[in-house]
Amino acid sequence: MEQYDTILLGYPNWWATIPMPVASFLEEYDFSGKTIIPFCSHGGGEFGQSITDISKLAPNSKIGEGLSIHYSGGSSLENDISNWLSANGISEN
Repeated sequence: MEQYDTILLGYPNWWATIPMPVASFLEEYDFSGKTIIPFCSHGGGEFGQSITDISKLAPNSKIGEGLSIHYSGGSSLENDISNWLSANGISEN
């Protein structure tokens, strides 16, 4: 992990937060000085408390602009993802 400055962190929103395997991953590594950019799928709860929980588990990191995607995706999904990547300075190529 030390070779990366930016981490895209994807997960399903389970009971308004991150799943335990994701929490264990965040506890396992040192994210000090890194940017974590979260994205999640959900059934209507969007991020819930997941951003707060990520911040608590990686307190010395910066949290970038996240993207929450409803399970159904929606007709604007491709455009939403492109805009999100661009907002976080990530190239699609």
